[in-house]
Amino acid sequence: MLIKHSRTATVSSLLLVFTLTAACLMPRGANAQFGVSPSQTSNFFNDFRNRSSQMKKSAQAARSGDVVYDYEKGAYVSQEDQEGFQSLQQLLRSDREISQPSVRSGSSAFAARAVGDYTSYSGQYSQSLSYFAPTYTSDPFLSGKRNMRLGPVNIGLGLYQGFEYNSNVQRTPVAVSDFISSTLLNVSANYRLTQNNVLSFTAGIGVDHYFDHPELASYGSGGTMLNLLPGSTLAFDIKAGPVYITIYDRMSMRPAVNNAFMGGNNTASFGVFQNDFGVAANWQINSAWALALNLTNTISNVLGSANQQFNRTMNSIHASLTYSPTATWILGTEGGVSYLDYDQQTLNDATMLNWGLFVSVPLGKSTTMKLAGGVQNFEFEDPTIFAPLGPGDFTDLNGYYYTFSLTNQLNARFSHTLSIGHESSINLASNFITADFANYGISMVAWKGGRFSLSGYFEHAEPSFTNPAFPGAQSDISQYGVDFYYTHQLSSKIRLGTGYHFGRADSVAIGADFDQHGFSFDLNYVLSAKAGVNFGYRYFITDSRGANNDSTQSRVIFGFNYNF
Repeated sequence: MLIKHSRTATVSSLLLVFTLTAACLMPRGANAQFGVSPSQTSNFFNDFRNRSSQMKKSAQAARSGDVVYDYEKGAYVSQEDQEGFQSLQQLLRSDREISQPSVRSGSSAFAARAVGDYTSYSGQYSQSLSYFAPTYTSDPFLSGKRNMRLGPVNIGLGLYQGFEYNSNVQRTPVAVSDFISSTLLNVSANYRLTQNNVLSFTAGIGVDHYFDHPELASYGSGGTMLNLLPGSTLAFDIKAGPVYITIYDRMSMRPAVNNAFMGGNNTASFGVFQNDFGVAANWQINSAWALALNLTNTISNVLGSANQQFNRTMNSIHASLTYSPTATWILGTEGGVSYLDYDQQTLNDATMLNWGLFVSVPLGKSTTMKLAGGVQNFEFEDPTIFAPLGPGDFTDLNGYYYTFSLTNQLNARFSHTLSIGHESSINLASNFITADFANYGISMVAWKGGRFSLSGYFEHAEPSFTNPAFPGAQSDISQYGVDFYYTHQLSSKIRLGTGYHFGRADSVAIGADFDQHGFSFDLNYVLSAKAGVNFGYRYFITDSRGANNDSTQSRVIFGFNYNF
């Protein structure tokens, strides 16, 4: 859904000073996290190199003219970049949205390999979203695009107001329903102090309110809780000769679900606050060689008195050295060390090393292949707390990882992507968890006005230690599923979408097997050049296959978008 806007005039520079000062005083948080897995380290450096390239381009010239705000992508794009409706990649994300777990979603497609990442819901599909911005924006420098200007500051603003009826908020056999209001303000601003120095702030700030059952709110008071989307970032970018430097502070505060953390059947939610403060540098040594470094301090805290065993601090240093003599294929080495320190002794502190090689090669004009592999070494301190109060895991890791991805844009109507891998990551019911996984997705233009996509996933995960006497213990688990989505543009103002999800989990643990079916329907309507409305329906059926833990959930969602 595309909404057209023109640029507006300037306002007082005093307001600029107030705006930037307020941004500096906001709480701090984060999105993805180093030391959790090698693939996340690789995603960070890919995103950071792209950020350096964006800063270079935005310094050379700013685009002019009208811009388009895509409410589905949640990003500002120029008309020459995007006409019509969703791109094939966005269509694939829409296909996978129904199975993406979140605090009120009925989906149980949690990725066991990602439960140690506090700042994003551990869905099965690999997502290469921006580390330095919430998912609604992909260009922190706006490339000259904006919908208002305060002095020398470019600002993009978008408001979302949603109302939801949820028949089973916690996805339990005995359902508790509620009406929920969600308000979200998307902010993307930058101030170019000089041609080579840019201060930027990107954030998604919102409030949820539970009307009938305020006790269902994960934190806050009176059923109201403040959300700061993962990826909200205050950053200062500097170009010093051939070196691009980013000093960043990333912010997140959001509800989490216990089974995303523990892999069990506990569906109660709690709040998670996280702060990442870091310095990253990208040095173009010459036309062929480049070196990137990143130092990060991460503080993660649970909001409330329960689940304090998850509080931790992580300090990381990572590096990536690349060689690309022709600016087409890339050969490199990357990795680093993370130092993990929990506030309590329920889980074990650790020193974690990941290091390996990677190669990225274009195969023709429309296909890209990337292969990475290396070693992992996790050394944990011996436990001092044992079951039933803690896992009591003595296991260290001396292992390997690999990831392989293949992306092909066959033509303007068809694209598909494949990723497979094997890696270990920190866990919350044992020292670590090792997983083999695969994702595949295709998206295509079927006929005039119609597009569809199909995705599938597989994961087999094994925790380093299982003690049934520990209430949060995990067991070996295999999961697989499929997702389908079809969208049709009925007119320039109306778009319909419908989807289906099937997921299955087979676990060694008794009573942990389940099948799940999910259905979705979406209607989007453009009201004006600045406003749009959307209606959504979600229905999930979860069959616990004999464990007396079946549940159903219906969600009816009405939303209003406004672009200032």
